[in-house]
Amino acid sequence: MSIFSKTMDFVETIVSPMAAKISSQRHINAIKDGFVATMPFLIVGSLLLVLAYPPGDGNFFLDGWHALIDIIGQQNILAPFQISMGIFAIYAAYSIGYSLAESYGLRALNSGLLSMFTFLLAVAPVQFIDNVGGIMPITNMGGTGAFTAILSGLFVPELQRFLKAKNIRLNLPEAVPPKISASFDLLIPVIVISIIVTAINAILGNYDLNIPSAIMALFAPLISASDSYIACLFAVIMIQLLWFGGIHGSSVVVSGILYPILIINLGLNQDALAAGEELPKIFVNPILDFFIFVGGAGGTWGFVVLMMRSKSTHLKTIGKMSIIPSSFNINEPVIFGTPIVMNPNYFIPWMLSPIVNTSIVWLAFKTEIISKIIALPPWTMPAPIGAVIATNSSTAAIVVVLCVVVSVVIYYPFFKIHEKQLLKEENASTDETTELKPSEA
Repeated sequence: MSIFSKTMDFVETIVSPMAAKISSQRHINAIKDGFVATMPFLIVGSLLLVLAYPPGDGNFFLDGWHALIDIIGQQNILAPFQISMGIFAIYAAYSIGYSLAESYGLRALNSGLLSMFTFLLAVAPVQFIDNVGGIMPITNMGGTGAFTAILSGLFVPELQRFLKAKNIRLNLPEAVPPKISASFDLLIPVIVISIIVTAINAILGNYDLNIPSAIMALFAPLISASDSYIACLFAVIMIQLLWFGGIHGSSVVVSGILYPILIINLGLNQDALAAGEELPKIFVNPILDFFIFVGGAGGTWGFVVLMMRSKSTHLKTIGKMSIIPSSFNINEPVIFGTPIVMNPNYFIPWMLSPIVNTSIVWLAFKTEIISKIIALPPWTMPAPIGAVIATNSSTAAIVVVLCVVVSVVIYYPFFKIHEKQLLKEENASTDETTELKPSEA
């Protein structure tokens, strides 16, 4: 049995069924949907952070940028950042609770509000200061509160389901309007959650901890291990294998599993930037979106350019149709139109190109050729622009171009083999058509 056959057997018998279960699991979907709902806040907040911290000075453009920041005031620019990226975990808690409750057929609005209440109670006990009033710290409402937001969003609907199954609720008269009755259904869960969360924080307080800090301490080894070349490479390989089997690898691996960890890594980098410290993390979403996967999964933008110049009508048509979507990192036309899915001709370059680019990009970050990521531009942004914005570093565009060149070199011999096969088929089809015409006459 060939390596290709063994790999495809592994994908079909183990990876694909597992991915299908993960992608259809309601709790995973709730987390994915919850974080997707926060994306506008993350994008706007990240771009504002880039605006607030210009990269150096020394030329007319950068000097003007610094002057503009001095006029507007850095704190004025960072204010929307704090209300978006700085407290995005609040939005995540609400959205996750809403999504999970909706999948169970519960009142999603109530569950979302209660999830947000649970999260705030866990991470932000109000502090009372003389002449100021109550202050709610936002320290754990950003990236460091991501895991707490997930637990809050998952716990609340499950608690509501349990109470509903046991018929533990306030029985109001039938004359009470349904919406008012529904709001009173929150009373018992609010009481239960208040007791549980307050008790846990009280116990943890004896050890100078609270719920988010305890959760972060618990997940610290996972977060540390996630920011490694091996972790990034493994994620890339899994994404590629799933896509080759026809399953949306990025949706399963990144959106379904890694997203909370990558967002925490981004938050840690942003906190370090604000504190004037060295940025600690490399593995953040844009490393995949704008460096490794230029043009979409597989890093196919350069491959699309090759197809546009192909002598094969099929490949040339696919290339022309795909160039614009690929420029915005959308490459389903390439994957399914070429096709790459389940096509042994392209298995080696499909796997090898992102693996090589992962090594190049990781080395570039490690050696500080490019700055580490501080922003989260939309994944549909063209790769060189997205890479520059994500890192606030112009040298990022050079690394992107290098990755495209490497991908072209790797894809080229396999592209030529496929092109040769298609030309034979197309020429044979033309010859058959030519031979049929006299007989038809």
